[in-house]
Amino acid sequence: MSTTSPSAAPVPLHIAIEAPPPPAPFAPTVIGSAAGQHNRPSPAPKPTGPDWAALGIEPRWKDQETSDCAAILSPVLGPATGAEEYTRYAAGAQRRGESVLVVACTGAGERSYNVFSGTVAPGIHLPGAYGQITANPLPNGVRPELADNLDHAEHELGARLLNSPPNTWFGLKLLQAITHSGRAGSAVIAPKPKEAVLRPILVDGLGNPIAGVWVPADRSARWFVVPHGTDQRLLAEWVVQHALPAYVPGALTRARSTLVRDPAFATDAETRLIEAIAQERRDHEERQAELQQELAALQAVADPLRDGLLFGTGRQLEDAVQDVLVAAGATVTRLDDVYGPESADLLAEYCGLRRLVEVKSAGNRPPQNLPDKLLKHLATWPNLDGAEPVDGGVLVVNHQIKLPPARRDAEVYTDRAFADALTMPVIGSTRLFEWWRREDWESVRHAVFGDTTEVRPVEHAQMRLTEPTEPGAGPIPARPGLLARWRR
Repeated sequence: MSTTSPSAAPVPLHIAIEAPPPPAPFAPTVIGSAAGQHNRPSPAPKPTGPDWAALGIEPRWKDQETSDCAAILSPVLGPATGAEEYTRYAAGAQRRGESVLVVACTGAGERSYNVFSGTVAPGIHLPGAYGQITANPLPNGVRPELADNLDHAEHELGARLLNSPPNTWFGLKLLQAITHSGRAGSAVIAPKPKEAVLRPILVDGLGNPIAGVWVPADRSARWFVVPHGTDQRLLAEWVVQHALPAYVPGALTRARSTLVRDPAFATDAETRLIEAIAQERRDHEERQAELQQELAALQAVADPLRDGLLFGTGRQLEDAVQDVLVAAGATVTRLDDVYGPESADLLAEYCGLRRLVEVKSAGNRPPQNLPDKLLKHLATWPNLDGAEPVDGGVLVVNHQIKLPPARRDAEVYTDRAFADALTMPVIGSTRLFEWWRREDWESVRHAVFGDTTEVRPVEHAQMRLTEPTEPGAGPIPARPGLLARWRR
């Protein structure tokens, strides 16, 4: 998108590096010459860096005038605050009553190591006695997130960094400068910590800043700190389209940029459209917030069940199996709470069909004696007080827990001769998970109860757990399964 109008001037921006070399002169091929036949000239080198003119920017390089610049873009390291380019720019901004606006990349150059800070990359030295911002390289695979309470320009910068991430993220930390007071052995910190802050824009999984903005207490400056390797065009576009309108609008006014217009001179039609766009943005943000809340609610319900089916053992795995059966329309009784270890883990009922459900886990391939435990419970079931007859049993096994789910065997028992000799269904909890996440309740019912096409499904409102408090006591309502609550 062009950022200039026919009457607009490019915005001067100090690029804190050496000016790129001019392109090599073009050498035409002389037809019929030996050079033309055998030594064709190399194609002209493509220009590096952004197309500054297309962005509406007049780049001012090292050793060029900077007092009238709108901001500083430092693609390699923070600007040298003692150099003439920075001091002239800062003095010009102060004279105009504008904020000093700097975009500084950190982390470029040779890294060092010490026992206190670990691996450290070159950081950014702040002006005056404000100290520095250090940069610690973070491991591969870090997933940044937007920080809270960002203004529009900060949010836009963070979103662009997430969409076009650098090769390496760096943990940022603000270190106050230490100056000696003149008395032997004494030192004070200057300025005081409260006089400047490093506000995060992006944070890592621990909540530590990996991109941010440094702001002194008087708000006379904003130093945006981003990782080295961030695309220069991305940063230049953001400076012109978002940072300058938000923080240094006077620079755009001087350039007569179309990015800054006085609302007092807008036509009625422009005003109506501006208000409509603002309303659309508010509606979108509200709808997005609603969807995010709905997603968070679903994830809060699904995460425990998902974790239980894929990695759970003991009671956690039993709870997950129970919730899937409830969601599939079954009524479930927790038998361990009634009979203790003398019975199976669960009693599942669906339209008059009754199954004992034994739930087990194994770190590797499951031993072949697990079905014997269910057979033992089926044999002793008729001897338990108040136990009504059952139609068989089902063994559910979370097997090979030490492996990622995608690398586990599809079947619980891979020995076909042993598997074919089993007299009961054996279901892997990973397969139960696949049915659950697709809401394939018919497959769940068929695996546990067999062919259920001739029976009438239980109404969803009847999907309640029952937990008798003692043998012979009537069932009492208990919490519904996790997924049952989710789907209401």
